[in-house]
Amino acid sequence: MLFISEYYPPLVMGGGEINLKQVAEALAKSKMDISVLTSGGNGLKIEETVRGVKIYRNLKTGEKPQGIINNLKRSLVFPSSIVRETIKLQRKHKFDRIHFMGTSIIAAKELRKLKVPLFATIESYPALCPKGDRMYCGEKECKQVCSWSKFIFCQLHSSEIGKTRNSWYLKYNPLSWRYIYNFYKKLNHSLKYCRLIAISEYVQKVLLQHKHQSVVIPNIIDFEMFKQIKSKWKVKPFSQRTKSNKIKIIYLGSLTKYKGPQVLIKAINGIDCRCDLYGEGPLKEELEEMIKRKRLDAKIHAPVPYEKIPEIYAQADLVIFPSIWPEPFGRIAIEAMAAGKPVIGSEIGGIKDTIGKGAGLYFSSGKALELNQILQKINKNGDPSLTVKIKDSVKTLRRQFSPEAVTIKLINNYKKMNL
Repeated sequence: MLFISEYYPPLVMGGGEINLKQVAEALAKSKMDISVLTSGGNGLKIEETVRGVKIYRNLKTGEKPQGIINNLKRSLVFPSSIVRETIKLQRKHKFDRIHFMGTSIIAAKELRKLKVPLFATIESYPALCPKGDRMYCGEKECKQVCSWSKFIFCQLHSSEIGKTRNSWYLKYNPLSWRYIYNFYKKLNHSLKYCRLIAISEYVQKVLLQHKHQSVVIPNIIDFEMFKQIKSKWKVKPFSQRTKSNKIKIIYLGSLTKYKGPQVLIKAINGIDCRCDLYGEGPLKEELEEMIKRKRLDAKIHAPVPYEKIPEIYAQADLVIFPSIWPEPFGRIAIEAMAAGKPVIGSEIGGIKDTIGKGAGLYFSSGKALELNQILQKINKNGDPSLTVKIKDSVKTLRRQFSPEAVTIKLINNYKKMNL
């Protein structure tokens, strides 16, 4: 079986790459013959086998999904690269199925001529939204199926396109409009050639809105990574706290408007807490200015390798997941709960599918005041409302998101298709 993905660890651009690695290794562990076709660079080997997974780094694409040059290269070179390299591998290895991850689905129309069953995991929105974020005019969750006229209006009123700032030369450029919209239409058209897997009930509903059936198989969470974290949430009431044990808040994610770090910075104003943010993105300077101006005990750190994430959670009392956009899944929420930490997250998108199954609280997306009020209550009284036992939550989460649970669902799905 061949998985195709634009990036693969150690090249990690988001949760999709982490999930693919865990899925591929879990399937290989179950005695399936698993290969991954992806991009390379940075001194990585062109071909190697890691934990039973054969990796071929022959695809050409941008170094990262940010910036105009990188995204032009991704859209121009990446699709033809997939077709060319997949055909080469197929002639040699005769894969019995091909599974697209993310935007690699754009090659589905061309690769159907291989007469091999095609699968695709829908883990984000580029095939369902031209801007890739499902944020209407950059302000609220979009609930429509896009059209050319809707896209133009939305584009003119949005500050970001995916992970890229919507600068004037993109926002007011008819050539960029046509280019972005055509790329979206190609991705959207490709959906009909594959058997679709949605990573959450929310994504399944969006696919259905576009008249595509799918089966829900969530991302894998490696619970063993977080076994080392033995600490439990023990936030004392404010009256019992000293300066050295103020509430410690963690944010993990890109520093973009739609991820909501600015909402968190506004919300901690007036809260006796320490806040550490791990990420990079176009909002970094603005966030640092906010921290300085409000004299907050907060700091922005560079992103850390995924294997270091358990150490970050271990330092936290609370993990905040303040996304404004409708997250397709919500990996951070489950990981935090697996680490014994409660989560406060936006009530939007796939986050509801994750926090709702564990120890966490919601606040309305983008509402910094509402988050501030929750934090004030916790800061004053310790643990007034997070009554769900994290230990019991982890048991529930394991049944749905563990490597064993997800692998069984995938294999059963393959068998169901008479493969």
